[in-house]
Amino acid sequence: MTQPYMCEPELIAATENILPDLNNDLILAKNFLKQQSAATGDSLYDHMVDLVHKILTTKPPDVVDNFEQYSWGVKLDKFRPNFDLLNDVYLAPPQLATVRLQEEMYRLVASKSENMDAMDEEEQELDMEEEGGKARIADLVEHNYYFREGGYGLPASECFALFIALKMLGIKEPVSNVRFFGKIFGTKQNYYVAETDLTLEELDRRIREFEMKDMPGEGEDMEDKEEGADEHKELEGEGEAVEDKNKEPVPPKLPPVPEPTWQPPPPIPVERPGQGVKKKVYWVCNVPGEAWTCLPDVTPDQIRVARLTVRCMTGDLETEIQTFPPFEGTERNYLRAQIARIQASTSISPQGFYTFGSGEEEEDIDMEEGMGDMAFNPNPFYRGHTIKDLLDPDMTYWVHHGRHILQQGRTIWWNPNAGMDEALEEEDDEGPPPVAPETGPTLMSPLSEDGRVEGLRAWTARKSTLLAPERAVVTMRSNVWPGAVAYATDGKNSECMYIGWGLKFQPPNFSPLQLPRPQDEYPVGPEVMEMQDPSFADEEAYRIARLPPPIPELPGEGAGEGYGEEGDEEED
Repeated sequence: MTQPYMCEPELIAATENILPDLNNDLILAKNFLKQQSAATGDSLYDHMVDLVHKILTTKPPDVVDNFEQYSWGVKLDKFRPNFDLLNDVYLAPPQLATVRLQEEMYRLVASKSENMDAMDEEEQELDMEEEGGKARIADLVEHNYYFREGGYGLPASECFALFIALKMLGIKEPVSNVRFFGKIFGTKQNYYVAETDLTLEELDRRIREFEMKDMPGEGEDMEDKEEGADEHKELEGEGEAVEDKNKEPVPPKLPPVPEPTWQPPPPIPVERPGQGVKKKVYWVCNVPGEAWTCLPDVTPDQIRVARLTVRCMTGDLETEIQTFPPFEGTERNYLRAQIARIQASTSISPQGFYTFGSGEEEEDIDMEEGMGDMAFNPNPFYRGHTIKDLLDPDMTYWVHHGRHILQQGRTIWWNPNAGMDEALEEEDDEGPPPVAPETGPTLMSPLSEDGRVEGLRAWTARKSTLLAPERAVVTMRSNVWPGAVAYATDGKNSECMYIGWGLKFQPPNFSPLQLPRPQDEYPVGPEVMEMQDPSFADEEAYRIARLPPPIPELPGEGAGEGYGEEGDEEED
């Protein structure tokens, strides 16, 4: 049977139905692979893409043998949160800023040292004369070694960075001597404290500024006079205006308003720079490498309030101090007051380690004239004491080289009646009773004179080792200011340091200062006292007692009356 004849269009259509369509088949295959699972919502296509991407990224060996494990691992990764977007975000560690600060500090000190090494001796001397002399830096690394022998001190890494920071302070600031005072802990940050002596030029400049503040300016006097004249003119104008007004009824006279009789005590003047509690200048920083901040001068009132306050530092110099009694200033002022107290109480050294510059005794100096603040220097002839003497329980071989702060908040007593006595002598009037000058422990007084704390001595002596006496170090720990220590060897080495919270030892029964009782507004008398109201009987008796006496009868009153009657009758 012959096949029917097919035309050309029909032949082409039959051929297209027989040949495969690759694009269509590929699309159908992808749609099949993209079918999502009803349980997880994933598709085989996405799973294969992730699997191939992971294999090409990691390129592990023996992929065919572990293909099933990689497939299972890709499924497990989808159950974890995807943090791939955070991989490109760089978070600098907190130590990076400190490292950069210290790197800049190291470069500064290294460049300064290289310049000094490149100069000849004559050039170095000329450079030191131009800059006012190179600052002397106490060897903190050596002192810290002896402190560590006694169980105290700073870590080695922190100590070296701090030593370089002290050198940077001596390079940038006008100081002649730099010593590490201590470390004061804070609730947020810590304070590193450096104790310095100013150069002579900087000290003279501060003294001139201090004297200029005490002298009243001429401009201020003229302004006061002008203000007084204006007020007088205003009062005159008011008087004329009052006369022109119509006279009004005079109000009833009231009792006088009571005036307070309490007068505040005269303010205690501060000591001039370079004297007393302002003998040294202190600088602080939170991290070695930061710029050092100079603490302001302390006032007697700030020391007085700091003695009545128990408060931890925060590490921020601008923090407000909220205490009772109120403290005038921020944390920088409170920190300076605490440093002054710690320095006066815990600055100790072996006997003979320091000596007076002039060789005079402190008692020979007139304290009232401000000459009692004698300077002392290291004794070049000091040869040291034996370990046995330094451990003496009586502590007669240890002395205070810190100046005692009086109750006034000064190291030199100030007479509050000094100005009043001169004024009263001119008026030939009797002045106030004389005030006994306040005295305290003399400079270089032994530790044996210190008072006890809760039955314990103010200081505790300790020996670093018993196995090697030739290498032993004696450390003195303060029980009054926990954290204050000092060391001494049988040679010429000795130093003191404070590492603590800046708080004095407090007994367990400490209670804050109570508010003072309010003053009496009126004097106590019958005018202001409450009394019981009188009863009716009392009021009646009071009225009867104060009735006027009866008028007495005059003689002849009856005759007079009759005469009158008769006269009337006659007229009638």
